[in-house]
Amino acid sequence: MPFSNSDKLLEKQRKHRKESSYSAQLGLDFIPPSDYSDTPRKEPQIMNPELLHALENKINDIVGKYNALKEENNRLMQENQQLQSEREGFRSNIDSILGKLEGI
Repeated sequence: MPFSNSDKLLEKQRKHRKESSYSAQLGLDFIPPSDYSDTPRKEPQIMNPELLHALENKINDIVGKYNALKEENNRLMQENQQLQSEREGFRSNIDSILGKLEGI
């Protein structure tokens, strides 16, 4: 005996509930494939060469700025180390002078 549309729908709902209960028992919460959204795919568009060139220029500019900042950071770190070592030298000179003054 053929099923009517309502019978098919009820059978589908029963099957879905049965599958859901199995998933729930396993601690899974999968979405059945029938509930996935089926969005149509768009055809890939070819990028405008001028936009691609502008994007390439911007990326090159950013990379150039990044490299310049990286070099400046290295230079500043070296300068900072030099200044710290000079400071330690001054501190030791001052400590030795103060030690001599205390001895007087």
